[in-house]
Amino acid sequence: MGTDPAAQWVMDTSTFTHFCRAGHSGVLERLAPQGIVLVPREVEVEIDKARNLHPGVPSVDSAAWAERIFMNDDEQWTALHVKVVLGGGTGEHMGECAVIACAKHRGLVAVLDERAAVEQAKLRHIPFIDTMRLVAQAHTEIFDRDQNQTIALIDALLATDMRLPVRSGAELFR
Repeated sequence: MGTDPAAQWVMDTSTFTHFCRAGHSGVLERLAPQGIVLVPREVEVEIDKARNLHPGVPSVDSAAWAERIFMNDDEQWTALHVKVVLGGGTGEHMGECAVIACAKHRGLVAVLDERAAVEQAKLRHIPFIDTMRLVAQAHTEIFDRDQNQTIALIDALLATDMRLPVRSGAELFR
């Protein structure tokens, strides 16, 4: 699905935490429109839980490139509808639901990696990007097509146990 390059991003937990844990939060800041990613409060709660396990993950308040947002009533209803479809326990998928709802109502680009959440974004005609698209964008816009830097980024993300469709950065260029 095409995305408006100027549309601001609303980000889910996995991209935020894994890029930070990998030491590449600067990639997010440099690629994000206006250098800022929006983080729903529901995602911030998940980020704070990750911070307890991974001290290198910054709080939303301390990341100069992140800004907390709160859902309004319409967004909460949309998030609830998405939650019904995604299922899971009471605390599961809350971040993805908030990202989808905020993207839909505010005309934002959803940054999502969870396949079921991506499918919900597609069904609602919400533009989205995932980590591999961010890696591709970094390859051309930040790394000037330097394969070694892109390989290092992917390998660093994989070292955080992020699930990606490749087993190594080098595999991307085979």
